[in-house]
Amino acid sequence: MKKLLVVVLAAALAVGCECTCGVKAQEPVQISLFAGTVNKIARQRKLSLPETAKLLAQAGVTGFDAQDIDPKIPEYLAAGLKFSNCYGFMKFLTPDNGAKQADAFLAVAVKYGAPRIMIVPDNFTDGGDQEAEFAKILVGVRRLAVKAKAQGIAATVEDFGGNKNPCSYAKYLKRFLDEIPELGYALDSGNLYYAGRGECILDMMNYAKGRIRHVHLKDQTREDNHKYATLGLGAVPNEKVVKGVTALGYAGWFTLENLVGDDTYTDVVRQASVLKNWLGR
Repeated sequence: MKKLLVVVLAAALAVGCECTCGVKAQEPVQISLFAGTVNKIARQRKLSLPETAKLLAQAGVTGFDAQDIDPKIPEYLAAGLKFSNCYGFMKFLTPDNGAKQADAFLAVAVKYGAPRIMIVPDNFTDGGDQEAEFAKILVGVRRLAVKAKAQGIAATVEDFGGNKNPCSYAKYLKRFLDEIPELGYALDSGNLYYAGRGECILDMMNYAKGRIRHVHLKDQTREDNHKYATLGLGAVPNEKVVKGVTALGYAGWFTLENLVGDDTYTDVVRQASVLKNWLGR
């Protein structure tokens, strides 16, 4: 009997106690930074990119978001960071509906193995016909989303902060999702608050359930929607966003955006800790 008990306990340890307590080891949280933040930390700490990547890994940060035209993408990858999100500022209000630029954008994502792209469309023109311009932008976004899907890449739009952009309006975000089934949603927790129209990110989160492909986290103060605060201490309902997207089945990257303070890495450590605490990790 004693020998049998030893064998059972050894087997339980080998599978992480799954057969005795039903608890499996949790996957680590996937945390990313924008490439500009990675570079800023490297400058502040006087480190190379590989050294910076190792430092970030200590805080649980293993990925980067980069614009498609960033020439240092190969260096971030060589440093051991994962390409979590490739974003591009598209010009669909052009004679070719942005086709050439969109193809070049997608080619970068394919070349460097980005699993998703985030499409930031043109701003509406001052005094222009928003509905007519949105219709043209919609065609360009649809074309790019369809081509990305064919390459195995998820295409998204995010709620964008600049209030001349169609993605700063919940109504246009919903129309993108309604009219382009190939398109996903990149939820940015603070951008609707930044845009200042009083639209609720939690409402948009619930509208996009099942379509959320990436999450950006930022916080702004109650006194000024354009002044950034460290995560969890401002007016943005970040804890509800994190727990809400998780409850909806999201298990992807969280990008920490708009770090505050003179020592960027110190705030990265703090924000990553706050995020992991909200997720119970």
